[in-house]
Amino acid sequence: MKTVVKIDPEKEYETAKKFINLAGTKVLPSADLGHLGSSVDNLITVTRVLIEREEQRRGKPKPPSPSTPKGRKKGGNREDSKKLPSLRYPDLDIEEEIFRHNEAPTCPCCQRKMKESGLFNITEKLEVVPKKYFIQRVKRVIYNCSSDCGAMSNISATPSILPTSNYGDSLIIDVALSKYCDLIPIERYVQMAFRASIGEVLPAQSLIGLTHHLANFFYPIYLKLKEEVLSALVPQLDETPHKMLEGDEKYNWYLWGFFSTKACYFEAHDTRSGDVAYNFLKESKAIVIMTDGYTGYGKAIRMIRENDDREVAEAYCNAHAYRYFEEASITWESEAEVFLKLYGEIYQLEEERKKIYSQQTAEESLEFRQKMIPLFEEIKKNCDQSINNVMPKSSLEKAINYLMNHYNGLTLCTKNINIPLDNNLAEREIRGPVVGRKTWYGTHSKRGALTAAVLFSIVRSCFINNVNPRNYFPWAKEALLSGKEVPTPYEYSKIINKDPPPSG
Repeated sequence: MKTVVKIDPEKEYETAKKFINLAGTKVLPSADLGHLGSSVDNLITVTRVLIEREEQRRGKPKPPSPSTPKGRKKGGNREDSKKLPSLRYPDLDIEEEIFRHNEAPTCPCCQRKMKESGLFNITEKLEVVPKKYFIQRVKRVIYNCSSDCGAMSNISATPSILPTSNYGDSLIIDVALSKYCDLIPIERYVQMAFRASIGEVLPAQSLIGLTHHLANFFYPIYLKLKEEVLSALVPQLDETPHKMLEGDEKYNWYLWGFFSTKACYFEAHDTRSGDVAYNFLKESKAIVIMTDGYTGYGKAIRMIRENDDREVAEAYCNAHAYRYFEEASITWESEAEVFLKLYGEIYQLEEERKKIYSQQTAEESLEFRQKMIPLFEEIKKNCDQSINNVMPKSSLEKAINYLMNHYNGLTLCTKNINIPLDNNLAEREIRGPVVGRKTWYGTHSKRGALTAAVLFSIVRSCFINNVNPRNYFPWAKEALLSGKEVPTPYEYSKIINKDPPPSG
């Protein structure tokens, strides 16, 4: 049973003051020294709690950013900093110019005309051409019959995303990627286009409409991304607030994210209820889900068990557990130190496992990961020993309770190599929508929420597979316009990375 001791700060202060005054006149007996030490410890505890509560009220002060040394990294190869741009950026095109005198110079020694030696003094500079807007005028020849029937015909129009629009495909894709990839608000894009000498301010509402049309056009890809995540045995889940500025009676919406190592899939809903997770998971092949411990996911698992007669386990994020102890260490540094040290050793083992993972079978890799089990057991042992002595409602108690309440899910990764150590994949991929939300505050309609879900899903799936969205989007557009089934970013990555066929 937890023992809670109430501390009276004024009483402890008076006790400490009395013994300190006595110490100035005589040597204190050991019993009085013990009382003095106890009072001082209690005062320190009270001070920590008051500081922590004040931080919760005002918000924690941001620690100073570490100073980044300029120039070459210490210990790095000096030659790397001297590489020509063509060596540092080998994929860029090179525009070469050769400069020579109009007349060959005269030798300063013998006064004869000099000849070209075939050698060059070469310098290179990385340059940029600002974005260029232009009008593409297409003239399709009209044919008419030379007889009196008056029949006329012309070449069919080139297929495009919006055939009747004044905006071309490249502009539509650029606007959408500027917002959902580069996280630039449409209004800022308008100003950037104006500064690029377009000559007139583009209508922001029209550009927003273009993103809706592109989302509709790419909707088949969005559905395929959902199927890729549904097929994952260990999907990762997360959610973040999404403001509905207008267009619905509910202001607080949520963007739900479902992730696998192949794809990312978002849905926008007006609720944070676990029903959303259930409706997704009931169609999936998941045997384990990775979450941050939010109770809504536990509700979804219970609904699957009751309604679908199927068991799905829940693994929890160790990065969350580590962060809770890290936050507690601001006030309770010495108490949290042992937990942070043990977690540091766990993550060090995971780094070592990843380095040699390609050279191991799944069984060998799991055996390596099981070296973490004694470390997890040591963390739990320390939690059991500390829980009765921590200050109630403190950040340290929160960290210990999270670990003890989720211990089985936190250690599930030591039983199945396909279960990640943490939910960092989901948190990394949901970061784009989070930063976007802070930039443009929210969406103005349900259609805008759907557009955000579709385009963020495709863009973040590109990032998961190390695919450049500005290469994938035009390629996918051409495939859709030609009537082909469009590969997802994961399938596209396999196509572009496929070894070329042997020659001959």
